[in-house]
Amino acid sequence: MDKKTILALILISVIILLLPYYQELVYGPQPAKKQVVQQDSVKKETVVKEKEQPNVAKQVKTTSEKKVVETSAQPGENKQLITDRLFTSDQDSVERELEIETPKYHAVFSNLGGGSIREFTLKKYKLGDSSFVNMIDQKVNNGLNLLFQNIQGDFVTTDDLLFHVNTKKRNVLLDENGDFSIQYSIRINGSELTKTYRFYGDYYHFDVVVKFKNSEKILLNNRYQFGWKNGLPSTERYVADDYNYNSAYVYIGDELERYEVKDPGKKEPEILTGNASWIGIRTKYFLESISNLNADVSEGVILSGRGIKEKDYVRRLYDERYNIRYQTRATGDSLRIYLGPLDHKELSKYDNNLDVLIMNNGWYERTFRFFSMPILSILELLHKVIPNYGIVIIIFSILVKLVLFPFTKKSYTSMREMQRINPLIAELKEKYKGDPQRLNKEMMKLYKEHGVNPLGGCLPTLFQLPLLIALFIVFRSTIQLRGAVFIPGWINDLSQTDTLFTLPFSLPMYGNEFNLLPILMAVTMIFQSKMTMQDPKQKMMVYLMPIFMLLIFNRFPSGLNLYYTLFNLLTIVQQKMINRGVKDEPVLATVKGSPPKTNVKRKKKK
Repeated sequence: MDKKTILALILISVIILLLPYYQELVYGPQPAKKQVVQQDSVKKETVVKEKEQPNVAKQVKTTSEKKVVETSAQPGENKQLITDRLFTSDQDSVERELEIETPKYHAVFSNLGGGSIREFTLKKYKLGDSSFVNMIDQKVNNGLNLLFQNIQGDFVTTDDLLFHVNTKKRNVLLDENGDFSIQYSIRINGSELTKTYRFYGDYYHFDVVVKFKNSEKILLNNRYQFGWKNGLPSTERYVADDYNYNSAYVYIGDELERYEVKDPGKKEPEILTGNASWIGIRTKYFLESISNLNADVSEGVILSGRGIKEKDYVRRLYDERYNIRYQTRATGDSLRIYLGPLDHKELSKYDNNLDVLIMNNGWYERTFRFFSMPILSILELLHKVIPNYGIVIIIFSILVKLVLFPFTKKSYTSMREMQRINPLIAELKEKYKGDPQRLNKEMMKLYKEHGVNPLGGCLPTLFQLPLLIALFIVFRSTIQLRGAVFIPGWINDLSQTDTLFTLPFSLPMYGNEFNLLPILMAVTMIFQSKMTMQDPKQKMMVYLMPIFMLLIFNRFPSGLNLYYTLFNLLTIVQQKMINRGVKDEPVLATVKGSPPKTNVKRKKKK
């Protein structure tokens, strides 16, 4: 082997050794066991729950006892949260639930806490076990949260108070044009707190209007906090991949700020002052956000979070439970809560820059977002005509090849011409090896005489590189391909791998999933490389590079592997067409005006 081949082998070995760290950076660690979040499917029958609360009196008169709530829901707070026993409150005697059914979601709200969410299932999106995605996980008690400092300076939460309800309805069915309102109220120490919820049939959001009457009797500095606690549950097959996107965000001062927990344990809360358009928590495909419709009463936001290790997770994988809260003056506050998909078509309805979260996770997504968004729009446009996203990808790959064909042909012609004059270039290098300036001048003259552009072979690569990165982002992180079936029984989800079966053991760098598309992609790469290979010394690279790509792509989305496989097949067909249209010309042996070289060895004179 020559020096170049040895150097290539060394570089490939280094890349293979670093591959596990690359996979961990892109996907996060893989769970030791498959983590499938078990959620109940949408309930078809009406659920009416009115349980007696034996330990809660209708009129709580005592102020001598204090009930302290653990601060796990508010990481970073040093002060304890006090509930109903600290003050006099007029509570309802039973817990009452309201069931909301719309074309987009099924939800259950309770008067406990004045509108706590028991369930919020999205009808369009399913989990791996075919149940619907539920934005609420009662195991961690995530959901809306209202707290304040009373006039004594103690932090008070209303989560455990039974509010009165202004309606006897227990189930509401809304069509696309329907809406419904419900009011929760409670009297506390001469003040009255009311929360009015308004639901809409054609949106993933609902509005909450918070009002305090005689707020000076209970609120310190006439302020309270309203937000979301304990993050969002994972919904994906690879929990690590899902939580790789998990972060809290705030849009303030026309800028997007990200709050992220890097390690297990508590992190100090971050307090930002000013009028924030919205605050939110996202996973890979779903979002909870709160928009303040009266931004002038907002005085800032508080972001906090903690990482929680799970027993079945490996290395640094953990749940990240974020808490986000507005700090607001009690002058009547309207808030809009969005619980739904990270779909730019849905988020763009709100005209408050919520859609900036689409393909905005990490520097590479932000860098190529201007290229990824048009690609997504083209795929969506094709999908309006063709209901199968797999066929859409096939047609899209053909369109890309047609657009790039002139550049590919010019590149191939330029490469052929460069190969034809290679002996002349070698002769010039030998002739002017001691004069670099003269060598460059003569080479430019040679290129001009033969009409060769030395950079012509790079044009298609330069055009394709941002395209391939943008496609990787689109296929990996957009919800449009989530759950999209191409071939039932094989490619059931274009956003996931096309696993045919799972091996009883795990291979280094490959894993334990046997996926067919990455293998087909590697095979097509071998055939494509053989067609373009000119230097026999590079023969080993024909096989090493596809194997290396197979290891990288084995856990990539099947939609991306489908595109690359088709792209390689179309390149092979395109190459054959170009070869038929281009005549082979003899390799030039000498520079113009120089005597031709001969391979015949002359006998030395004695």
